[in-house]
Amino acid sequence: MAPWSELFQNRVDVVGFVLYLLVFPIYHGVYPWLASFSPHSTAKGRLDVIRRSWIAGLVERRDITAAAQQTRNLTMMNSLLGSASLILLGMTVNILIRFPGMSAEVSHPSSWDLHPASVAAKLYLLIFVFAAAFSYYMAALRRLGQFSLAIGADPAVIEAEEGSPVDYLTNLVNKASNRYTLGVRSFFAAFPLFAWLFNSWLFLALTLFLAIKFVSFQDFRRILGRRAKRQ
Repeated sequence: MAPWSELFQNRVDVVGFVLYLLVFPIYHGVYPWLASFSPHSTAKGRLDVIRRSWIAGLVERRDITAAAQQTRNLTMMNSLLGSASLILLGMTVNILIRFPGMSAEVSHPSSWDLHPASVAAKLYLLIFVFAAAFSYYMAALRRLGQFSLAIGADPAVIEAEEGSPVDYLTNLVNKASNRYTLGVRSFFAAFPLFAWLFNSWLFLALTLFLAIKFVSFQDFRRILGRRAKRQ
């Protein structure tokens, strides 16, 4: 069992971990709701609207070839990153298993915060993050596969079974794209945890940097830019 009671060696660990929980699981759990509540104020919401327009054009033209070609790159990227997350997961598990022997053999600077009692817990967190990334990429591939099949179906059949063809197909592509985004952000979430193995302050700094990056420069860039211009 991981020594979870030894995970926090100082107050910086506690502050950093609380901020980490706010930035990744909590923020990314609330963000989709904010995007659906006010789609034009978030990057995700605007992209969902744009994708709906694209799907409407495909359905109207019955352009199945273009739909397959345009989703191929996203399919390939999900497959590549899904494989990468599985490899990283296996490597982290291997390090966790071999760490007791490695820590006695491998020398490292005394400034590194490699507390043996807390390293295992941090490795477990990394394993969880890579497993989450793999799950998101597999879910995205599933939705893309459903879209590739459904786009060639008779719109009348889709409407009879699922409702509006445009809404149904848009929902599939949006879910695939959103899960791809969550998979990528799971990789981002791994960086602070990796840094935490060596230094608590670096863990806190990276988490804070990613929080500013997501909120100010990606998810709410447009609305924050408008407010800055008004001021």
